[in-house]
Amino acid sequence: MHNEKIIIFDSGSQYTQLIARKIRELNVYCEIVPYNKNIELTTELKGIIFSGSPFSVRDENHPILPLDKFYGKLPILGICYGAQFIAQSLGGTVSPSKHREYGRAHLININKNDALFQTIEEYSQVWMSHADSIIQVPPTFNITAKTKDIPVAAFSNEFKKVYAIQFHPEVYHTVQGLQILKNFIVSICGCKQDWTPKAYIEMTIAEIKQTVRNDK
Repeated sequence: MHNEKIIIFDSGSQYTQLIARKIRELNVYCEIVPYNKNIELTTELKGIIFSGSPFSVRDENHPILPLDKFYGKLPILGICYGAQFIAQSLGGTVSPSKHREYGRAHLININKNDALFQTIEEYSQVWMSHADSIIQVPPTFNITAKTKDIPVAAFSNEFKKVYAIQFHPEVYHTVQGLQILKNFIVSICGCKQDWTPKAYIEMTIAEIKQTVRNDK
């Protein structure tokens, strides 16, 4: 019995474990894998998250995320570096910020019709931590939120189910961050929220028994 799962591709962000914890709080199973791990498309895989990173997409050796593999096949959420990688890879523009944005900010011009921002309030507080800014979104994408200082705080292509946010929904200072993650995991990816740590233990024991059979 395999549960639905979300895969988080980790590009080295200090917050990646927090993303996983928040998703598990929503009773959905998720796994963190290195950004370059080869993951197969399976029926239980419901969505992909690209984490933040200490790297810049403008660095020569920046982490290359498997966007091509999942684009148009599974819902994708890019967070911070993940958002910038999506923007740059699909024809948008990422440039150094005029001033590094670090700390609290407030979302304005939120597109409430966008599935990721259902029930998110105008001026909702978020946490920023980035030295680059998305100046132009890729063709066929729409800006879904801004802040006072940055023109693109979020953007999406709902037809392809690709969502990207410049802020960190997983940290405490993003007040409605759990709701944003829930919108992605439940509304967009369609997860049923039926996973618990207890169910995971039972599933794992059953799998081990199946594998080892009569061996110890």
